[in-house]
Amino acid sequence: MLQTVRLGNGGLISVSIPFTIAVLPDTQEYVKAYPHIFTSQTKWIVNNIEKHNIVFVLHEGDITDNNSKIQWGNASKSMGVLDGLVPYALVTGNHDMGVDGNCESRNSLFNQYFPSTKYASTITFGGVFESKKMENTYHLFEQSETGWLILALEFLPRNLVLEWANDIATTYQDRKTIVLTHSHLRDDNTLHGSDPLPADNFGIASSTEGANDGIDTWKKLIRNHRSMSLVFSGHYLGAARVTGIGNSGNKVFQLLSNYQGMDEGGKGYLRLVKFYPSYNQVSVKTYSPYLNSYLDDDDNEFVLNQFDFK
Repeated sequence: MLQTVRLGNGGLISVSIPFTIAVLPDTQEYVKAYPHIFTSQTKWIVNNIEKHNIVFVLHEGDITDNNSKIQWGNASKSMGVLDGLVPYALVTGNHDMGVDGNCESRNSLFNQYFPSTKYASTITFGGVFESKKMENTYHLFEQSETGWLILALEFLPRNLVLEWANDIATTYQDRKTIVLTHSHLRDDNTLHGSDPLPADNFGIASSTEGANDGIDTWKKLIRNHRSMSLVFSGHYLGAARVTGIGNSGNKVFQLLSNYQGMDEGGKGYLRLVKFYPSYNQVSVKTYSPYLNSYLDDDDNEFVLNQFDFK
C-alpha cells in the first residue's frame, strides 16, 4: 500500500506505508501465575492495530510452563483476544511438550487448545506439516507490494520438518521469508548448539526422527534460500541479535527476545517490529502494555539497516 508524501520543495512522492509485526516472547510464567499480563498484551495489540498498522502477531514458544490444561486454557483465552482481528502464528517450546513440560517427548496439549480446524479458513493460513497438527505451519500475507512467507517451526525441528520447510520455501521463493521457532539464537549472539550445556540435552534430542538445533537449522534450511530475511526466537533469557549471510549473499537478521527472568514473568514486554519498505529499514522496539513503558537500551531498541524488501 502506498501513500503520498509532500516534500519540502512542494513536490509529491509515493512511499510504502510502514507496517508492524508484534512478537510475543515466552509466556510460560504468565499462564502459570499472571494471566492478566498476557491478556494485557493481546488487548493492547487489538486496540493498536490501526495506529501501528499491525498485520501479524508471532508467539515464540514456551506458551506454557508445564503443558497443563489450566495453563493451556489461560493461553487460549489470552491469544483468543486476537481471533478475527489480526492473524497470528505460534510455535511450541520445550515447556509445551512432555509430562509437566519435561520435553522427554513431543506429546503436547497444544492441538487441543489451538486446533488446526480453527485456523484453516483464515485467509493467511497456508498449511501444516502434519494433518490436524499445528506444531509446524506456514502463513502467507501481502504487505507494501511484497509477498511474505512465515515458517513456524517446532522446538528443535525434526529432520522431516526441515525437509518440508525447504519445500515450502522453494515453492514460495519469490516471497520474503520469516522463520519463527522457539530456540535458535543464544544470549551470547551464537546459535543454539554452539556451546552445548546440560540444559540443552532434552529427551527429544535422542529421537531417531532427529532434533535440529540452531546451527543445524541454519545449515539445513535458512542459509540455503535467497528469500530468508528474519528469524525470531526465544528460550534463552534476554535479548540478542546477529546477522547471518546466506549462500546467495542475502542478509538474515536473527533476533532473540525473552523476558521471563524479570519480575512477574517478564513484566509484559513484547517486540514491535516495524517495516519501512521505502527506506530499506526495520525498527525494533520493546514495549510493555502492562507497564506502558519501553526498554530503550541498545539490545532492545535498534534499527536493522539495508533490509532487502525485494
